Amino acid sequence: MGTLKELIQEAHSSIPKISCNEFSNNKDKFFVIDVREASEIQETGMIECATNIPRGLIEMKLTPGENDLDVNTPIAVYCGGGSRASLAGKTLKDLGFKNVQNLEGGYRGWKKFTEKTIGVKLK
Repeated sequence: MGTLKELIQEAHSSIPKISCNEFSNNKDKFFVIDVREASEIQETGMIECATNIPRGLIEMKLTPGENDLDVNTPIAVYCGGGSRASLAGKTLKDLGFKNVQNLEGGYRGWKKFTEKTIGVKLK
């Protein structure tokens, strides 16, 4: 087992990123997971189509073949900036999910994207 920095680098390299623009055009095709803690979401809000499953609960809450999710279900994960989402994405991949992507820039990137491109100011 490596350092936290090494674990994050490994996760970043194994989980592809999806740009905010591409996600915006296809978000209805994904099961979207916000892996932040509830307190963070209360402060900043979340993407409207997302389900909150904190990173520490991913293994207990999601299994291929349950909750209408199969191994090929497109999943987009995000956190505040990207590192926890990469770690959660790697966990999902290790659980057997094959189509997992990390939203580039996390919620902060999404907030900046929506304000700049569609003029919607988020919390």
